[in-house]
Amino acid sequence: MIIETKNLVKRYKKVKATKLFHKEYRDFVALQNINFQLKQGEHLGLVGLNGSGKSTLIKLILGILQPSSGSVRTFDMDPLTNRQKNAQKIGVVFGQRSQLRWDLPAMDTFKLNREIYQVPEEIFAERVKNLAEMLDATDFLLQPVRTLSLGQRMKAEFIAALIHDPDLIILDEPTIGLDVLSKNSITQFLQKLTNKTIIFTSHDLGEVEKVCSRTLILSHGQLVLDKSSKELAKLDVPST
Repeated sequence: MIIETKNLVKRYKKVKATKLFHKEYRDFVALQNINFQLKQGEHLGLVGLNGSGKSTLIKLILGILQPSSGSVRTFDMDPLTNRQKNAQKIGVVFGQRSQLRWDLPAMDTFKLNREIYQVPEEIFAERVKNLAEMLDATDFLLQPVRTLSLGQRMKAEFIAALIHDPDLIILDEPTIGLDVLSKNSITQFLQKLTNKTIIFTSHDLGEVEKVCSRTLILSHGQLVLDKSSKELAKLDVPST
């Protein structure tokens, strides 16, 4: 099992009122009793509005946050105490956060990641070549990142995240702000990764259905639906 959660809860303390030399706090429940499993090779869509708990769940899976109660297992390990070990098997793409160096070519970031993950040079060269061809990105990888379009930058982000051939790929709204052609190019690329386990977060159910075989919908921190994409399409659920 790649991921398993049992009665997973995450609470935060938020300031309710501020008085002179005193603050009153209230508990805010970001996630409430989340239960699901993710198997090897599944493409899982994680859908919900802002504030629904998607990012909190991702951070718990990665070991960035500690659960308030319940449990989460990633690669059958506690992600909090095995964060560095799990990172060797995980690739992450954030739609609103870049790992590329703005004034350097994307290739320089790829080379840095090769060193971090200790990827042999011949394997690295072949992997970059294959990924660049799949994403139609060969022509711009030696240009400074600041000269690239948003679509080109996101393609480079994908290559950077896959340099170490991760088993689990977490995509946090990777197509936000992209034009239709760039979105289609990336969704077609993801459809080809049949041997990878993917978590794809988005507001767009239609986009998720193209990439994912299964969809979870979160609302106000609760898991309100867990269906295959085919079952979800029959329900005619509106896009969130």
